[in-house]
Amino acid sequence: MHRFLRHLRASGFAAAPMPLAIEGNREAVTYLAGRVSEDLADPLTGSPAMLRSAAMLLRRFHDASRGFLERDDGPQSWMLPAQEPRELVCHGDFAPYNVVTEGEAAVGLIDFDAAHPAPAAWDLAYALYRWAPLTDPERPGAIHDREEQLRRARLFSDAYGADEAQRRELPAMIGRRLEALLDLMHARARAGDAAFAEAIARGDSDIYVNDLQYLGRLGQRLRLALI
Repeated sequence: MHRFLRHLRASGFAAAPMPLAIEGNREAVTYLAGRVSEDLADPLTGSPAMLRSAAMLLRRFHDASRGFLERDDGPQSWMLPAQEPRELVCHGDFAPYNVVTEGEAAVGLIDFDAAHPAPAAWDLAYALYRWAPLTDPERPGAIHDREEQLRRARLFSDAYGADEAQRRELPAMIGRRLEALLDLMHARARAGDAAFAEAIARGDSDIYVNDLQYLGRLGQRLRLALI
């Protein structure tokens, strides 16, 4: 991961931390100053300007990420399984809680523990799920109705610069990404990981199951919104 972070900086992407050292079981990286909020009801975090800025940050990250897998000759180990085609190294969790902001601008990207090789659309799919967000509007705490979610999903895709092929595959890929997340949570819980076991116990996995059903109900509406 430290080699990858250095690759990003060498590729002109200065919005990620730089590695400093690994001492025992502690990792040190540079600090990115700014604000982090996962509350999309917040007028700054959830604004259209922030949505566009976050999408452009993801695109810049993907552009800088390209080439690492082909050029890196060291051992590689990823927390999440690689997805084919191995187009680039995806962030794996491009959500508001991992984006550093200033005002209505996304200026930094943190927490690369979920990074793994995958197609760019794999990362974009999860970003749409988190930033639209494509979650059941009937769920307690939901902040946008279906039409606003679809509008935000289109705005994010446009600002990212998604091509026609990516737009066609995104609806199905969002579902696949949530299924992969559920598989990971249950596998880690069965292996004795207390954090994942606690997340399942408090109902986090039930939210994803419900959202998968919601995505199924969106169906053609989501496909038409993105093209």
